[in-house]
Amino acid sequence: MGVRIVTDSSADIPREVAESLGIVIVPLYIHFGQDTYREGVDITPNEFYARLEAEAPNLPKTSAPSPGDFMKVYQPILDAGDEVVSVHLSAAFSGTYNAARLAAFGVGRDRVTVIDSRNVSMCLGWLAIEAARMARRGASRDEIVGLISDMIPRLRISSFLETLEFVKYSGRVSSTEAFLGTMLNIKPVLHIEGGKAVPVAKVRTREQALDTLAEMAHELAPFQALAIMHTRAPDVAEQLAERLSSFHPRRRIVIAEAGVAMASHVGPGAVGFCGVVAK
Repeated sequence: MGVRIVTDSSADIPREVAESLGIVIVPLYIHFGQDTYREGVDITPNEFYARLEAEAPNLPKTSAPSPGDFMKVYQPILDAGDEVVSVHLSAAFSGTYNAARLAAFGVGRDRVTVIDSRNVSMCLGWLAIEAARMARRGASRDEIVGLISDMIPRLRISSFLETLEFVKYSGRVSSTEAFLGTMLNIKPVLHIEGGKAVPVAKVRTREQALDTLAEMAHELAPFQALAIMHTRAPDVAEQLAERLSSFHPRRRIVIAEAGVAMASHVGPGAVGFCGVVAK
């Protein structure tokens, strides 16, 4: 009996990495008006950003996979004789975790463990990657759950936003705050705390935002794993990676574009780091 790792598309794991490790990714849904797409399946990033520009100021919405979506993934794994560890984005952000739990009850939770990562993007991705590596080495479901439980308190994600329009639309900030922030060209710096997004600084320029993120990362170092994520801002992500390379080897910093579900909530131009603090 082996163990398969399941996560959702908000983990932002590069496709080639997920495929090489056998990680199963359940897509979130992206909604443009009456049109619905599965992230990573029905819509490419280029198509997403083109439609985003064409439909402005109307912004997209996201929704969680259904319990049925998860059951369609879990059942074949169980039928093959394997067990499942299913780890998902923070329940504070989405109903994905609860949908996975309901699916686990439906197929037999004695062989499926569902975990709330209390995080998102590559912080969630690092959990799935390390769990899959451990599964490949023949670890049991309990051992893998123990690994994830050990890693969750060491996850750190911080980012800055180029625009406040998307978080205003999602209800994360008030319309007044977003308007004033836009007028003053404020770029908020956020991190995840207790499974929720918390503002930690407001700066005026992109350079100040990058410096703030670099200082935050330096205080957390050393890292077991580190990634720079961005939404259509590869050059800015590279600038942050160069700053972080003074205390973390550049060759071990992953730079990747966040998925369109994340982009739906933070907008284009966002950049941040996702790290696992070393023990």
